[in-house]
Amino acid sequence: MILKAILSGFVVLLITTVAKKTSLLGGIIAMMPFNIILSLIWLNYEKNDPNLLWNFSKAALFGVIPTVFFLLFLIYFLQKNFKFSNALLISIVLLGVIVYLQYKLLKSF
Repeated sequence: MILKAILSGFVVLLITTVAKKTSLLGGIIAMMPFNIILSLIWLNYEKNDPNLLWNFSKAALFGVIPTVFFLLFLIYFLQKNFKFSNALLISIVLLGVIVYLQYKLLKSF
């Protein structure tokens, strides 16, 4: 458990350190699937269940859509000069709405 926290913290530290120097590279690194890779490694280590890994990978793919919307909302509100905390809060709420709608849509299939 401690190793998980240290590795996760390292990823965040790496991203923020790089982003201070170049936001483009920081953003690219942030959107790389480090969290998914780490999650897959931990799930495989703890459960060693190919079906669980397949289901998790498929579900993670569906997370891309809400993430894109979240970033579009955040960029829009920041461009309109919203205070960061307000832009972030509104974007998180809209993200929740998108996730809820997507979950309901996918659950019906």
